This record gives sequence, structure tokens and C-alpha cells, in this order.
Amino acid sequence: RKIAFREGIGDVLAEGIYRAALKLEEMKETEVLKYAIHLKGMAIGAHGLKSGKDMVTRSPIGYSVSVQAGDHTSSAALPIDGRGSELRSIMSDSGVYCNFTTFTLSFAQIVSFYQAVTGWEIPKERWFGEKALRILQLQRTVALLGGPDAEWRSKQDDTLPSRFWEPLPSGPFKGDSIDKITFEKLKSEYYTAVGWNEEGVPTPEILQKLDLKDVESKLKKEGLL
Repeated sequence: RKIAFREGIGDVLAEGIYRAALKLEEMKETEVLKYAIHLKGMAIGAHGLKSGKDMVTRSPIGYSVSVQAGDHTSSAALPIDGRGSELRSIMSDSGVYCNFTTFTLSFAQIVSFYQAVTGWEIPKERWFGEKALRILQLQRTVALLGGPDAEWRSKQDDTLPSRFWEPLPSGPFKGDSIDKITFEKLKSEYYTAVGWNEEGVPTPEILQKLDLKDVESKLKKEGLL
């Protein structure tokens, strides 16, 4: 109730985990943000990463490189054309249907839906390797350009909450954690797979290939390329 009506401490918590933590740091003059489990300011969904046992942990980079950060429904994975890939989520989001409905479907079956609705006889390889990948580049660019109160520092922000590096303190997977070296290696491999440079910015080559020359020009104008 306090959050809904922004009463007392509810006025702070109504801002969400990230902004609330920043406000509390300002109010209390002590470190609070490290306790806020967020990615790029967004609280994570229902799934953690440390144990590597739940549905989103197809890859420890899942949340970190995803444009929607803490959203488990659009987490990234390698290979990018695999069943758990971000491109698959992009396709379902574009088609406005739930990811869960595709778990037992092949890419060919999914593409047949799009062909039936649009009338476009575009082969499977182009739907995922061109259309979905194009959307991903646009999403990434919009995020890189930032907003009125946020600036995305690309590779630096493609990370995980500091608590995720700590071993699980108890339970059946006690001691499990995410290895930083493995994480950084997978992140670099993902950047290469989707056509980004070592800083996580779409390269001129991938943008030209996908007919996104206007995006290339904008990134260059902003000093990101």
C-alpha cells in the first residue's frame, strides 16, 4: 500500500530496485547498490544464474548481453541460432506469441507460421539470420544511444550483479557460482557471433550486410564507431 500510494519509504521503493538503492545511498550515506540485484537498472525475473540449473541458465551471459537485461524471456545464448537463442525470442516477440509455445517446435515450423501470415516465402535462414538479427542490431543501437537518465557503457555494463560472483551459501548447490573467466570468454564469443566489436557495438560490416547504413551513420556521429 505504501508503495502504491508513495507514502513514507514507499515513495522511495516505488522507483524500483535500482533507483531506490541510489536514493537510499543518498539518504543514508552508505553503500546500498551492491545489494540491489539488477542488470542495467532492471530487476531480474524469477530465475537466478549461480547454480546453472534453471531454465534461463542456458548460458551465464544470458541476462548480461540481452538488450532487455533482467528479462528472462529474452536472455541470450550460444549458439545464436540454437533453441535457447535470443533470436528465437525476437521472433516470438515480433509474432506476438509466447515463447513457451515454441519449445517443442522446430525453426521450420515457426517460419511456416510467418510465411502463412505474411505471404512472404522467405526461407528459414533469412528469418533468423537476417530479420531477427536486424531487430537485434536496432535494439542494441537504441540502448547504446541511451536515454534521458541513463547511459549504457556497452561492454562495461554487459555484466552481472556483483552478488552473482559469490558462491551460493547453502542448499543442494552450495558453493556454486559463476566463473568470471568463463563468463568473459562466452561474452566475447557472443559479440563475435552477432556481429559486434570487442566493445559490444554493432560493426559497420554487420550493419551494411543487414542494410542498416543509417544506423551505422548514427553510431559514427555519436562517436560509438
